[in-house]
Amino acid sequence: MRKGSDVIDKIVVTFDKGKKIERILDLIFDQKHNQILGFLVEEKRLFRAAKVIPLEEVRAIGLDAIVVNSKESVVKVHRLPEIKEILHQNLVLKGTRILTTEGLNLGALVDLFFDEHSGQVEGYEVSGGVFADAYSGRSFVPAPETLIIGDDVAFVPPQTAQMMQEQVGGIRKAVQATEDRLQESAQTANRSLQSASQTAGEQLQSSVENMNRRLQSASQTVGEQLEAATDATNSKLQDLNRDASAFLTNNLVDPAEQKISVIGKRVERDVLTPDGNVLLLEGQEVTLVDAEAADRMNILDELYQATGGSLTANISRNLKAATESTSNQIQSATRSVAANLRESVDGLAEYVAIQQARGRRVLQTVRADDGLIIAASGQIVTESVLERAQIYGKQAELLSAAGLALASAVSSTASDTWLETKVQLHDRASVAQRNLNSFWQALKEKAEELQGRSTQAMKKQRIEQALGRPVTRVILDPKDNVILNVGELITHRAVRQAEESGVLNILLSSVYMKEPEISERELRAEEYGMAALVHHSNERSQLEAKSILVN
Repeated sequence: MRKGSDVIDKIVVTFDKGKKIERILDLIFDQKHNQILGFLVEEKRLFRAAKVIPLEEVRAIGLDAIVVNSKESVVKVHRLPEIKEILHQNLVLKGTRILTTEGLNLGALVDLFFDEHSGQVEGYEVSGGVFADAYSGRSFVPAPETLIIGDDVAFVPPQTAQMMQEQVGGIRKAVQATEDRLQESAQTANRSLQSASQTAGEQLQSSVENMNRRLQSASQTVGEQLEAATDATNSKLQDLNRDASAFLTNNLVDPAEQKISVIGKRVERDVLTPDGNVLLLEGQEVTLVDAEAADRMNILDELYQATGGSLTANISRNLKAATESTSNQIQSATRSVAANLRESVDGLAEYVAIQQARGRRVLQTVRADDGLIIAASGQIVTESVLERAQIYGKQAELLSAAGLALASAVSSTASDTWLETKVQLHDRASVAQRNLNSFWQALKEKAEELQGRSTQAMKKQRIEQALGRPVTRVILDPKDNVILNVGELITHRAVRQAEESGVLNILLSSVYMKEPEISERELRAEEYGMAALVHHSNERSQLEAKSILVN
């Protein structure tokens, strides 16, 4: 909505070249259709016709200028018969007194308000009259469908005055009505906000309970999966031999990833080929050729472990990723619930407040940032005015102009209710956060337990594979005492002493894995084992025992 006096004297600029071409002198008003048809830019002179700009040629009406399509938008009036007839009538609106057909004086016309797109007149600003404001002396007359303009007065239907009488008249009555309805408005807003708070609280409680159930279900499922995975891993590690160890390694860590991981690293122990030859010595750097050779000989898993590769790294990463994903989803859900609750409460408070302005008289003009008039001084707030205020984000200015600044009790009540709701929201969010922390701690402990059990199982398997096999180098304790010499068999006592001395890893890395060729003569040892079957005769029977293969 634009004010007529705001448009007069504005410069006209063309859109195609950005050139100043004219200046607005007056508005062209069609009283039959209550509509602005265009703008006068040059009055009729001797031997020169008047020039006008039709409204359909106007692209925009701004604060400082009116933008038209081009220079050709300015046309001579004889090309527009309808506008030519209006100019010929030479009607003057300003100062014309407006009366109802029943003789009620509504005031002298001072200005008019029109829609910048359709040109439709929405109302008139008048001075004096029965509805004049006590402070400014002005009032707003809603535009009727037709306006009959005579030489001295303009007539409007009686319904126009009735529309003005049905509303709160003048600033004095506006303030009085505001005070009378303030308490009722506050109580209504309070009840509405309490209802919204209760509903939001119930929704939040339901969301927290659902979240807790999901956390418990997820924790139980993860625990069962971890337990099942741990049992299955232990069973495999205990039952499988060297090939089973390679199979397990390749399943936990992709062989391609193993190969990429070992290149450029140094081995922590000697790496032997299946036939007993040395592939890499301790401390030697692994090259691409070494990795390819280990892959061909199916000992890539041993090379991977010799360089410090972890079998549980992928499991830990997956567990961590899954836990972080769950945590992010829970936090996102909590933030979403809080944001929706805040938006609902704020929206309800804003709706309750803005509805209080309906039917009230505006005490001062409310404009958008581009100068468009949302509500004129003295105008009654209608649904169209409320829509304009919401479109341009001027609800607060409209409330203030309608004299609703006194309704601070409504705002206070809304703030108190929101504060209470915010506290409840914070408490419920804290419960959800504590549940999340407990779930995360339990998940970490389960992962650590799985990693520990897997490490112990691998250690046990290596010891079982080493028992009864010879060592390929001298095993010394920290004081250089010999635990086992080259070629001696690994025993349980040797394992215990090596573990107590902190050299168990050296011992297990020095096992001769090649199967020895033993003749039948060498198959029987000089001494009998403790569990061997012994046959006693009267003098001294010769012992007979079944052969025992040492693993």
